[in-house]
Amino acid sequence: MDIDFTRLRYFVAVADELHFKRAADKLMITPPPLSKQIKLLEKELGGPLFERGYHEVRLSPLGERLVGPAREILRQVEDFKAVATQGVQGLAPIRVSATAYAPSDLLGELETVLASLPGPTEFSVPGSAAEVTAKLIAGQSEVGLIHLPATDKRLRHKVVARYQGGIAVRFDDPLAARESVSIEELRDRDVAIDFARPNPVVLAGLTRRLNRKGVHRIVRTTNQRGGEVEMATQVFNRHLVAVVSYAPDSFIGKIFSPPEFKLIPVDESTWAPAEIGLAWVPDRVQSRLAEVELTVEQIADRLGPVDRGA
Repeated sequence: MDIDFTRLRYFVAVADELHFKRAADKLMITPPPLSKQIKLLEKELGGPLFERGYHEVRLSPLGERLVGPAREILRQVEDFKAVATQGVQGLAPIRVSATAYAPSDLLGELETVLASLPGPTEFSVPGSAAEVTAKLIAGQSEVGLIHLPATDKRLRHKVVARYQGGIAVRFDDPLAARESVSIEELRDRDVAIDFARPNPVVLAGLTRRLNRKGVHRIVRTTNQRGGEVEMATQVFNRHLVAVVSYAPDSFIGKIFSPPEFKLIPVDESTWAPAEIGLAWVPDRVQSRLAEVELTVEQIADRLGPVDRGA
């Protein structure tokens, strides 16, 4: 029996999503050819892989038995290709992806460190931490820079940066004269956290943390990805308080620089600092695990302890 690896990949994608449309979107194809390839695979295997209902898709008993071996076959294929690449081109690069929502000064330092490493690397900034995590799990990156905590249990991580919380207000705001504030002082203010809007996980986490501190007047300022300038405009025009990282040297820190604004650190006893880490998925880099972990240590050592605060 000859099995098409592409069909195996399609099978695993549907098994992951249990939804043909979402799986098709993940594979960047349309649902009809995906459904056709699954049916051809089922014909080759001699039985259905999925039980298809009107509102749901479930793995069949045969699908339950085969999804694990399918994942292992695909992993071995990726390892085979990596070994082949090393044989033809020399040492394969370590692919490092970073969330675009990390402070820009940290991203700049990371890129400089990667250029100084003895081994080859490839650097990309695909988007949110969720997108970086997806690339790690899919085997499209070996190392990722993400905001912590990491909810996916498949990830290992090493903390490399810590950023004290901060707020940004208009220059004539009553809080602008303060050297620091407590997060509870924002309970009667309209608060913006829209810099995190493109990352629903981060946004939801920030909202829950603020709610637990009694801050409930969280307002929407922008729909834009990377809408920091629009948020600053709204802070100025509507006298909002923006909750951000206290990172004066970053892009967002410079947007909220004087004279129009004041960037103020938040007392750490009232608002825990944000942590950023390097993450990897051991199951996806088995043949290179020692190399990947060595690279993580090298990056962490050369970055040094990044601790941004007042």
